[in-house]
Amino acid sequence: MTTSQAVALATPVHRAISVFSSEADFAAGQRLCKALTTSNLVPASYQGEGNMGNALIALDMANRMGIPPIMVMQNLNVIEGRPSWASQFVIGALNSCGLFSPIRFRKVKLGEQEVSYERWTGPKGNRSKEVVKAKVVNIECTAYAVEKASGETLEGPTVSIAMAVAEGWYFRPGSKWVTMPDLMLMYRAAAFFGRLYAPHILNGMPSADEVLDIAEFKDITPAAEAPAESAAAKPAARPKGVHAAMAAAKEADKPKAKAKPAPTIIEAEADELPAHDEDGVLIEHDVHGDAERAAGADDVFGTDDDDDNYDPA
Repeated sequence: MTTSQAVALATPVHRAISVFSSEADFAAGQRLCKALTTSNLVPASYQGEGNMGNALIALDMANRMGIPPIMVMQNLNVIEGRPSWASQFVIGALNSCGLFSPIRFRKVKLGEQEVSYERWTGPKGNRSKEVVKAKVVNIECTAYAVEKASGETLEGPTVSIAMAVAEGWYFRPGSKWVTMPDLMLMYRAAAFFGRLYAPHILNGMPSADEVLDIAEFKDITPAAEAPAESAAAKPAARPKGVHAAMAAAKEADKPKAKAKPAPTIIEAEADELPAHDEDGVLIEHDVHGDAERAAGADDVFGTDDDDDNYDPA
């Protein structure tokens, strides 16, 4: 046995761990990720025991790409639920993969041009499409590199400012195409080159700038609390459950009783009643002041003398 063979046999062989290949590798991956999740150098989405799953996925991707896990964690962004690479990482991965020479860019300035693009306006459910024209300084950018295996010069798809306007990237709110067009052209050209000639290097994932340009973001800011008056005027909520809904429907079908009109109270002045004694007997008053006739008013049918003086005629 030669000395070189002895050294080769003595050197331990390290293999990349595929976290999800077996139960033993999965347990070993968790032990490795514990050190990563307790570090302050990794992004917040990988810190803590609750983010162990994110760390395991990053570790698996790093092993497949042959790069350190911390590099994946620092450059992997999740936007609208889609994992994507930082644009500078895309260029670095292509330059270090060993398949091509370093990425280079060819830019051509085409001067001011009028470009049209389509946009949708109006409220949801009643949107209409309109064509808008704009004048921009158009620039074309193409990423290229030499393939080491064949010596052939490979060129990626050409990206231009006119393309950015037509695709809706340029005038998107918060777009960097307006403030730094040269950098955005090179980032997008490199991403197109990588997706065309080395998709296995990027694991088929787009760049973060591409996802930002395509995604439609919604404002999820909580609305301000309504005042108490409007809350009181809010209609009753729909009943939950089949039986509750049927009961509510029957209650709504019942004829509603008409409201009885309120009684009308009429105030009127009463005539002055004649005087009565304690037993309720009417007391007659003599207009001429004859007290004796008033005293005889107790007998309603008169006296005996009146019967004797009865004259039928």
